[in-house]
Amino acid sequence: MSSLTTSKVVSTGTAAEDGQWLVRVARGDADALGALYDRYGRVVFGVLYQMLGSPEIAEEVAQDAFHAVWRRAHTYRADRGSVRVWLLAIARNAAIDWRRTKGKRQEREAEIDEAVALVEETALEDRVITTLGAERVRAAVAALPAEQREVLSLAFWSGLSQSEIATRTSVPLGTVKTRVRLGMAKLRERLIGTGLL
Repeated sequence: MSSLTTSKVVSTGTAAEDGQWLVRVARGDADALGALYDRYGRVVFGVLYQMLGSPEIAEEVAQDAFHAVWRRAHTYRADRGSVRVWLLAIARNAAIDWRRTKGKRQEREAEIDEAVALVEETALEDRVITTLGAERVRAAVAALPAEQREVLSLAFWSGLSQSEIATRTSVPLGTVKTRVRLGMAKLRERLIGTGLL
């Protein structure tokens, strides 16, 4: 394994280097976790802030997510996706866990218009998408039919369950499940075609 420095990964990190950092985290290297935090901390915070609506809560949940990375680094499988995707999934799940426990008392749900606006190029989306892989992700999401974009936005950016989406949109649960499944399949197909996954 090549020796990496934190500044190198932050400025010129690649997926292969991310994998090397994660191997080091799995071995208990706190500096490697710090490097991943330097590289992805802002992105994770931005996604969590959009989902949770509070900078204080987003910071708390981001910290929980990076603690989970520390504990679960050994479970990462490169054949299932990039470190970036794995890390953002952990952060998203941490936000959903927070909403379902502590968040029920403290947070009001995001408005549908806010979730849809996120998919339709808000300033936060521009920051996150730029960090995650630029225009290819945006083009893949924009190419989805509106109903698939809406349910994916509510599921992934607002952290709603499929049952909650069905209630909020007045669409049958089976239809919501089909839209999520089709939307995810189309996104995966497009992103694999661009080399992003």
